[in-house]
Amino acid sequence: MSLNYKYKMMIYDNMPDYSKCVIYTIKTPTGLYVGSTCNFVNRKYHHKIAIHNENAKTYNRLLYKNIRENNDEWDMKPHCEFPCENKTQMTIEEERVRRELNADLNMCSCYNTKQDNVEYHKQKYQQNKEKILEHQKQYHKDNREKILERQKQYEQKNKEQIAERKKQYYQDNKEKYSEYQKQYYQKKKEEKQQNINMELAD
Repeated sequence: MSLNYKYKMMIYDNMPDYSKCVIYTIKTPTGLYVGSTCNFVNRKYHHKIAIHNENAKTYNRLLYKNIRENNDEWDMKPHCEFPCENKTQMTIEEERVRRELNADLNMCSCYNTKQDNVEYHKQKYQQNKEKILEHQKQYHKDNREKILERQKQYEQKNKEQIAERKKQYYQDNKEKYSEYQKQYYQKKKEEKQQNINMELAD
């Protein structure tokens, strides 16, 4: 038996069996969480060891913080069986149940459409706008030379594409350019006339 075949079989053995999918709930005295899994016993075990594992990235998740605040009082039960074909179907059903039960310990939606992601990042940006702008400002200040060098290299490497984009942009916005130039020269003309009038008045 080849190593390649063994490797493929190992991956296959580790693939979830979505025909055994279960939507489950975790209840605490003050909250509710909804999840999904193809191996209920294994998932419950991993939740259990994650609660007090300070080295885990999941340690500060709302669910685990809530469980610790409630003296480790939590109850995980299957909500319903949901045999399906893939992860997308599973997470869509998980999200439906989460909304139906109004689960408040899930930190985010279980399934997001592209539009959901756009709205989420837009909202997150608005909430942290000042911090983000300040961070960007500081980053540009600390890395000014590197940024300029990268920009220079990019422009040299993509000279033809940049020129073509500029040409296309100009063609697409020719009327706007024309109107802008008209307004600009009109403004300059008025300013010049005002200066002449002021000199004559003096």
